[in-house]
Amino acid sequence: MVYVDSSKPNLVEGFTKQTFTAMIEGIREPALASGLMSTVDFDKGIADLYRTTEADGVFCYTFFKAIALNCPHAEHAIGGNANNSRSL
Repeated sequence: MVYVDSSKPNLVEGFTKQTFTAMIEGIREPALASGLMSTVDFDKGIADLYRTTEADGVFCYTFFKAIALNCPHAEHAIGGNANNSRSL
């Protein structure tokens, strides 16, 4: 987990602005072209991310790991089947 507020200016700059927000800004065109969201909504999300970098802002992100299986016969998947999926 990453927690960033104005008491951690290096993380505000280095993680929130230059890493996370930059990564999201970098997928603007593909996200809009695919119709995932409107231009207005995407730009509002970016503005909201920058808002977290202000003096009273907070940014918190939890990293997670996921495992995926590509089973031709879903009924043989670990812990479930096509009608009853479960996480590992």
